[in-house]
Amino acid sequence: MSKKDDPKKPSKWGKGKTDPDSWWQKGGPSPNPKGRPKGSKSQKTLYKEAFEKKITVTMDGEHKTMTKKELGYHQLAQKAAAGDLKAFAMQKDLDEKFDPPEVAPPTPDEVAADLATFEAWLELRERMQVFKKPEVEDE
Repeated sequence: MSKKDDPKKPSKWGKGKTDPDSWWQKGGPSPNPKGRPKGSKSQKTLYKEAFEKKITVTMDGEHKTMTKKELGYHQLAQKAAAGDLKAFAMQKDLDEKFDPPEVAPPTPDEVAADLATFEAWLELRERMQVFKKPEVEDE
């Protein structure tokens, strides 16, 4: 038989599936014997260290010490004030996230309307008996 005549058999070990014989055996030697080195830092720690590092900058003729994160916010505000639309959109998103607009409490009329709607719903539910469990009689 040639290769053309040989129908291809579907492989059990395709994408996302591996041969169980190649799996790490429980109790056997580790597939990563050295592992993660002690004292190595996580992504989160590296990020915090990088952005919380203090630097000295000159702003309006004065030397100021601030973190890189603070400087980034200052630069974003400067660009937004200068008319950069992307910076303005980012500042708007940050404003909504960190300084949300105050929401006025509902007026007494709105509360009364909500209460009336709720009472009407309760009455309808009771009339339709939608959420009642069927009663089972004892034998």
